[in-house]
Amino acid sequence: MSNYTKTTNFAAKDALAPGNSSKIVKGTEIDTEFNNISTAIATKANGTLTDFALVEVSGVLYFQASGTSVAKLDSSGNFTVIGNVVGAGTM
Repeated sequence: MSNYTKTTNFAAKDALAPGNSSKIVKGTEIDTEFNNISTAIATKANGTLTDFALVEVSGVLYFQASGTSVAKLDSSGNFTVIGNVVGAGTM
């Protein structure tokens, strides 16, 4: 996941004197900004977890609901569920 970080301060260009070559907005600057925004969007998870969390401790990933662990995945690939497993379809 990456966060968007603005590369060019376009507003600062407004304060520059007319004729200053740095006052010009360049296509490469705009392209860089759109590429940064695109990368940030593409690498972020969709939505917000409000009641659920993923917590990693010593190579074990815990799935939590309202602060209580409901499942865990260890580094060997073992997935342990605390509670019932309900399936739809073939398992």
